Amino acid sequence: MPRPDRFRKRVVALLREAGRPLHYTEVGRLLKEEGFWARVREPEKIAKVRLSALARWERSPVVALGNGLYALREEAGTNPGP
Repeated sequence: MPRPDRFRKRVVALLREAGRPLHYTEVGRLLKEEGFWARVREPEKIAKVRLSALARWERSPVVALGNGLYALREEAGTNPGP
């Protein structure tokens, strides 16, 4: 499985490409389809755990909007802080 920093960069790229918030199941499915998680059996579960952890980091480029949706901090209207 790819390292967390590669996951973060790929998720940021996916959210930019989509131009809208994405549900964790959609993120997992997209990562599996593009081969990023070729060997992952349950991409939706892994995406849920990793996105949740990523969104809790205070300087994260990704924020949780609720109901399993994630967006880029810049699109959600919040500042990343110092």
